[in-house]
Amino acid sequence: MEHTQLIDAVNIRTAVRAYDNEPIDDDTARQLSMTLDAINTLAGTHMQLVLNQPKVFAAANESGHLTNAANYIALVEPNDDLEARERAGFYAERAVLTATLRGLGTLWVGGSWDRDEAARHCRIEHGEELYLCVVIGYPEHHLSYQAKSYDELVEFQRSHRPTKTFAQFTAEMSDTERAAAPDWFTAGVETAMKAPSAMNKQPVTFTYDAVTDSAIARLDPRETYRETLNDLGIAKLHFQIGAGTGEWTWGDGGRFTRK
Repeated sequence: MEHTQLIDAVNIRTAVRAYDNEPIDDDTARQLSMTLDAINTLAGTHMQLVLNQPKVFAAANESGHLTNAANYIALVEPNDDLEARERAGFYAERAVLTATLRGLGTLWVGGSWDRDEAARHCRIEHGEELYLCVVIGYPEHHLSYQAKSYDELVEFQRSHRPTKTFAQFTAEMSDTERAAAPDWFTAGVETAMKAPSAMNKQPVTFTYDAVTDSAIARLDPRETYRETLNDLGIAKLHFQIGAGTGEWTWGDGGRFTRK
């Protein structure tokens, strides 16, 4: 997938809670599974596509928190492996953006599902756990959604939720340092501002280090919820897409070096 396509996906991706009651077609499901297989091989992850299991989301569907949720990408990772949780966020969000470009809606969920029921439909090896899942499917009224122009989808993404400001995302930098930072850093932060996060907490901040010409990603120490490392991985991916070619080191305080 070309870099410009990933930027397009970031610009139109939103959290989708309502889905059409229609199965994902066989060809799209096969392509998604192939994407996950490729990512798993590359990254050493164990993501799995599970289809047509509405019982996993029965309570959320009944309450109206979700509508017609039935399919999910399962993030199966090693128990208590902090780096694996970050990598899961990074690489599963890569799959999410691929699904977005195919006209599918997605939603990261931490609590609106039956974890035990979901695990029954996964391949979980010894020493692994079902960590999180991403709901996936056709957005409600998806034919109308797919008929919208790119500009319309971008505008909806821009206005559909509140977001922290650029200054808040670079809270450890002064105005002078922000102005002096290279364009790639600014583009990376602006792309990370569009990343999903648990409860829309947006717990990641970025700093430009002029001495090493690198970026540093840090978690807000005040945010202690379970999914912070997952959110760190997602934010790092978005930053990397915006900044262009480069590579992160893992962990809180990891560095991005542009290549």
